[in-house]
Amino acid sequence: MKEKNTYVEYSRSEIDMQQDETEWSRFDALTDADIDTAAASDTNDPKTDAAFWKDATVVMPENIITIDLDLLEWFKAQATDYETQINAILREYVEANANS
Repeated sequence: MKEKNTYVEYSRSEIDMQQDETEWSRFDALTDADIDTAAASDTNDPKTDAAFWKDATVVMPENIITIDLDLLEWFKAQATDYETQINAILREYVEANANS
């Protein structure tokens, strides 16, 4: 029987309140050789080589906009869902000017 996936959403503040359980001292002690060995033995990692990537192409998202840094910082300071807020403001502007 296939396991049912569970989708869980957390706010930024909920994430910030979580206790960090990372064993940083263990992480810091890893050498490059340790990391290479672990990566090579990872059964969930499909091994790729130059032939695999030969015909690969870079695909960029189509909906990227540039916004002035001061504007972005202002929106971020107003709400954690600042991207949604920016979208709502742009939508309101477009709808108000649809007949012009």
